[in-house]
Amino acid sequence: MLKKCRKAALLLLLATAPLSLAADRERVKEVASSLMCICGCNQVLGVCNHINCPTSGGMMTEVEKEIDSGKSDKAVLDHFVGKFGLSVLSAPPASGFNLTAWLMPFAALLAGAIAAVYFLRRFRARWVETAPTTPVDTAKYQRQIEEELQKYTPED
Repeated sequence: MLKKCRKAALLLLLATAPLSLAADRERVKEVASSLMCICGCNQVLGVCNHINCPTSGGMMTEVEKEIDSGKSDKAVLDHFVGKFGLSVLSAPPASGFNLTAWLMPFAALLAGAIAAVYFLRRFRARWVETAPTTPVDTAKYQRQIEEELQKYTPED
């Protein structure tokens, strides 16, 4: 009976091992997507397609080792920040001076919207001032169109 239990446990372990490895691979990809490759290609580590990249393979291996040692994602990122500095992060932390990198796009969008509304109102005010106040006599143009149509001979 003990032999059967051992075999069942071994079979269960072998059946679930690929699932745990797949979860670890996904976690490695997630952590690597938060880091930049430091070879100078300016790409995210998880998708660095720099041919024969001297650093991405080593960095990915280091990410795997850190995760295998039981560290959390934040601890792995902190390890790389301590080793390479804040420039290794793919997104700057939302604190201190780096907060401007998060806020400036929204501030620029707001300033652009305010400027657009301001200039549209000025244009509209000028347009209303220059618009004719008397109705335009369209009969003259209608007669001209009729004369042109009578002169027109289609060429088939």
